Amino acid sequence: MIRRGLGVLLAALALSACGGESGGPGGADGTAELWITHDRGAEVVLTATVPAGQTVLQALKAAADVETRYGGRFVEAVNGVEGSLVGQRDWFYFLNGIEPDIGAAEVTLRPGDIAWWDFRSWKGEARAEPVVVGAFPEPFLHGWGGERRRLEVRAPPFLAPEADALRNVLGGEEANPLDEEPNVFLLRIEPGSGATLTAEREAGNDSPVTFTLAGSLQAVRFAALNLAASPRIVRFRFTARFDATGEVVG
Repeated sequence: MIRRGLGVLLAALALSACGGESGGPGGADGTAELWITHDRGAEVVLTATVPAGQTVLQALKAAADVETRYGGRFVEAVNGVEGSLVGQRDWFYFLNGIEPDIGAAEVTLRPGDIAWWDFRSWKGEARAEPVVVGAFPEPFLHGWGGERRRLEVRAPPFLAPEADALRNVLGGEEANPLDEEPNVFLLRIEPGSGATLTAEREAGNDSPVTFTLAGSLQAVRFAALNLAASPRIVRFRFTARFDATGEVVG
């Protein structure tokens, strides 16, 4: 979906929720998840289990009242919540925590995938969120387009038990071609009393991702163990902050 004539910036932003309704259920067995939130996941509107094999846009339309523009290529409103050029707010979607640069009607849900629609501002630094932590343990488990990259959990030797716990919940490290760049979960000790979990990736929807849990030794240790025991503790968050005991505080 592209707002024609609004410039390169808006064209790039619009790709997050663009795509016509060509294509249909792909006949895939199994289910995926659909989430709808507002304001960077602060308000959860809907979570649902949906059939795999349909596009991300089809899943949204089956679960919510959707208004589109430009021949169906721009998601203008969901359940009456409408985007605004003046207010610089629109609907964006993630697949397994990855914000794609292709339209929602071009992406087919596979079993285990998470399609996440969020209504948010695109002002300043908020204009793009290439990958977020709120679908954890995705995209480590199901990746992009059904392709799971090999995993590396990198940590200092004294955090080996925590690294092992995370490795287990992320599907385990596998022997893959040496020239394939892995998805990385990094444990890093920094000054301070808490810890943060952030995610980044390079251009390209199938690029490797790096999740970094950084902070004090105590906070990183407890946060890593808490994440391994209950990955849902960071659900719907773009980034996550932990206190010294590893509890999520923001």
